[in-house]
Amino acid sequence: MVVRPLASLVHPSRTGVLVVDVQPLFTEDPDPPMQQALQVLRRFLDDARAAQVLRVFIRFVRAADPDERWSTLWEEQCGADFIDLASPNSPAAAFLHGFEPEDGDLVVTKDRYSAFRGPDLTNQLHNRGIETVIVAGFSTDVCVSSTARDAFQLDFSTVTLSDCCAASSDAAHDAALETLARRFGRVCTADEVVAAWQSKLAPLVVVAEE
Repeated sequence: MVVRPLASLVHPSRTGVLVVDVQPLFTEDPDPPMQQALQVLRRFLDDARAAQVLRVFIRFVRAADPDERWSTLWEEQCGADFIDLASPNSPAAAFLHGFEPEDGDLVVTKDRYSAFRGPDLTNQLHNRGIETVIVAGFSTDVCVSSTARDAFQLDFSTVTLSDCCAASSDAAHDAALETLARRFGRVCTADEVVAAWQSKLAPLVVVAEE
């Protein structure tokens, strides 16, 4: 099997970075994996902007009138106050400080796990000539994984950043990445992608023969 070079796969003109659910609602875990992922992701987003790569900031808010199925799940898994915390005007549902969209970024609001289940993200990406998506954010095994899986099945080349996401446990994080790597695209680090961008952006040096 021929593996496409990463530099070709993530060419800046054809790539979008999907920043999934970087919100206080999902990032208050003080454990090192979460904090390390946020630090790496912050640097990576700066590198993406410098490379003129499209950045898509995605946030989760609950539906205005969630059905009983979702309400029951949230209450059982996330606590009775989750519905209030995930409301559109809740500070917990805003973008985390330091991770707010800037001019030129695309903003998507969703009420499901996958970013491709909300507004018509697929067409917005196609209209911008995007062929590859790089997925990062929280959590690895839920919204990141759901978004990466849908992206791949919608015919985008898909890259998930192993060091720019985290889950409730290392085991959940590792298992999600293993499945994504085997069935839904490529998994690599932020540094590997940045190095690929730099290889594409570096000026061609021609040495004249004497």
